[in-house]
Amino acid sequence: MQKFQNMKVLTLDHCEYLSHIPKVSGLPNLKKLSFENCKNLITIHNSIGLLNKLEILSAKGCCKLERFPPLGLASLKELELSECRSLMSFPKLLHKMTNIKEIWFDDTSIGPLPSSFQNLSDFRSLTLWGCGMLRFPKHNDKMYCIVFSNLTELSLQNCNLSDECLPIFLKWCVNLEQLDLSKNNFKILPECLSGCRLIWNLNLYSCKSLEEIRGIPPNLNYLSAMKCESLSYSSRRMLLNKVCCFFVVLVIDTSYFIYITHSVILFFCIN
Repeated sequence: MQKFQNMKVLTLDHCEYLSHIPKVSGLPNLKKLSFENCKNLITIHNSIGLLNKLEILSAKGCCKLERFPPLGLASLKELELSECRSLMSFPKLLHKMTNIKEIWFDDTSIGPLPSSFQNLSDFRSLTLWGCGMLRFPKHNDKMYCIVFSNLTELSLQNCNLSDECLPIFLKWCVNLEQLDLSKNNFKILPECLSGCRLIWNLNLYSCKSLEEIRGIPPNLNYLSAMKCESLSYSSRRMLLNKVCCFFVVLVIDTSYFIYITHSVILFFCIN
């Protein structure tokens, strides 16, 4: 690979017959490496985790990949592991990775996060759609407080969140601005959410078990509670009382209203 040592971008997306990514240490200047939707990819050489100039790494849709090599990528900014449905564990992180800002590992089989996950304490956006297997052991509480303290955007869509888990997440994520909790199973939106003063965007779409709202972030600009079929009448009234000075009322469906004010867009079910 010596002739390719100046290569900066390598894209291997949709390579149907690619089953193994070989040694890549001969590509020291690589900044972007993508092998998305390589449906038969099974193994990746450990050298991929030592590319010091790599900024973007995407393995999205590699559905047979069970293991990812340890990562020591000092320059990495984006890590995409979504739809790696056979991936059982998050890759071990060899040292602090202070440049990474966005991580996606939705729709994977990743369980408890490794202790080395704390090396990602500076990232800002985390997407965990459909990670029903994900677990956060209580003995790692201090680590999660550090890891999630700088998050501004968090998506936990369809993660099988319980009433016990949600307040713990909110305790860790003190700087959240955007929070997606759609398609989860919790019954109560906790009172502690009222203390999340930075959250301006809250998505509760299709939380079909949600019955009671005890707390709402005070500085919301956007709230979706569509298809929250179990939401109590008192909680719906509470939401409406939070919204005043209606300028526009639009019926977008026989089941939903949109109320638009000077500062809030509120979607909710009226059935």
